[in-house]
Amino acid sequence: MCGPTDIAVPKVGGGLEKSITTTTKNNNSEGKFRPVDVVLEPPSLMSRYACASLMLAIFAVWGKISFLDENKAPGIGSDIHSWKTPLALTVSYLVALPLLRSFSKNVLSQVVDVKLLLKETMIVYNGGQVLLNAWMVYRFVDSLINKGHPFIGDLYTNTSGTTFAVWIHYMDKYLEFFDTFFMVLRGRMDQVSFLHVYHHISIAWAWWFAILCYPGGDAYFGALLNSWIHVMMYSYYTLSLLKFNCPWKKYLTQAQLLQFTSVVIYTIFSAGIQIRGGVAEPKHYACFAVQAFEMISMLVLFMHFYSKAYKKRKAEKRNSVGSEDTVPEQASIHSDGSDSDVATTKKQQ
Repeated sequence: MCGPTDIAVPKVGGGLEKSITTTTKNNNSEGKFRPVDVVLEPPSLMSRYACASLMLAIFAVWGKISFLDENKAPGIGSDIHSWKTPLALTVSYLVALPLLRSFSKNVLSQVVDVKLLLKETMIVYNGGQVLLNAWMVYRFVDSLINKGHPFIGDLYTNTSGTTFAVWIHYMDKYLEFFDTFFMVLRGRMDQVSFLHVYHHISIAWAWWFAILCYPGGDAYFGALLNSWIHVMMYSYYTLSLLKFNCPWKKYLTQAQLLQFTSVVIYTIFSAGIQIRGGVAEPKHYACFAVQAFEMISMLVLFMHFYSKAYKKRKAEKRNSVGSEDTVPEQASIHSDGSDSDVATTKKQQ
């Protein structure tokens, strides 16, 4: 009887897909087993199924959901926006990381090429993030230019269409947890740094608190800058996966630092205007403090990352002149030891 064999199945992109070798009883010989090769469905089809709901959601937002008021943040004042929601999602996020790592290492990677399986999913996810964040940039800029939204010094304006966009921006912070999930599934635990995890968790809580205190008014500014940064960042991720060069790659971390600095300055001026005018409430002071702490802590951590990562990259370039890179892997703009957004792996010699 022949021994177990694997079938090499062509993959999308020219690679080879793994097959599962199983054994079944041979009807002609009782107690004997023979191998049966089971070929998995092509990763391209699997990833398309996985992305269908995400794309529908993004295009629904892009086309403006008619039954939602653009001047309101859904869920405000209800249980869905209590502190229990971000707490539950944060705990789920942290618990999911080791579980996904174990699943990827012990199950998924044994039957499929995980990186190939996720490639199309990541392209759709990143492309969807580009569209979603571009929509938010459009909404904020349109409100400033065409709808009379004040640039600074107002906490209560919610008639210019920014409130719903700020709420969408807050909800997107939870969708961005998939940045980490992709890293874990691809086995890139070295990129899941303290800075990366802290950033995703703390920014979600900061925006929850901002939505709770004042979803309109000056809340738009941080969301506008962050959305623009994310248009650049997720465009880079998408282009890299499609093997296109991205000219703004090296400026992404600098842009993040500029964003944090700008938001800190804006927050100080906004708070000063409100305090001087005597219109700020106690909850607004708390929100100013949370916003300032979040941005200052991120500025300090990013500056440390920037100094450390780019010094390391320069040293690596001096020691690897002439080496060849493979297709970039999606990492994080805040993962220690990687390039600003995408860590490249060297071909084995």
